[in-house]
Amino acid sequence: MTSKTSRKKKKILNENISIFLVVLAFCMIVNMEHVISSNPFKGKKTTLTFRNSLSHNKWLKVRCKSGDGDVREKYMPSNGEDYSFSFHDRVFGHTLFWCTLSKGADYKVQKKFDAYIQDSRMPHGTFYNYVAQEDGIYHSTLLTRIHKMYNWN
Repeated sequence: MTSKTSRKKKKILNENISIFLVVLAFCMIVNMEHVISSNPFKGKKTTLTFRNSLSHNKWLKVRCKSGDGDVREKYMPSNGEDYSFSFHDRVFGHTLFWCTLSKGADYKVQKKFDAYIQDSRMPHGTFYNYVAQEDGIYHSTLLTRIHKMYNWN
């Protein structure tokens, strides 16, 4: 009886160690997001690009946020350089970036929108382009043609 009980205890101990190692490996993979920028489990980076095509030298303010933090605020002159930033989707989770584009006197005319939502049905590692024009905000990807996505306010 003692030998049988001892074998059961060893089996239970081995199962518990196996479960612990699986959970530890999972935690290490998830935490790699914050430790290194090039995580092989994340796949390709996604890039959001913004362009100011407003008329008459009007400036555009771009501010984007995610659940992980604030991307720096950017003031863009019309027909100047594009503003871009890239990121990886979360390994096990939901990546969301929402942005506010503002124009006009004191940047009071604005539009807040979800610029990127992680979706397992869609390819990652692509480009999301947003172009601010007088009549609204236009959007395109590598898979879609440019089209008007939002009106101001």
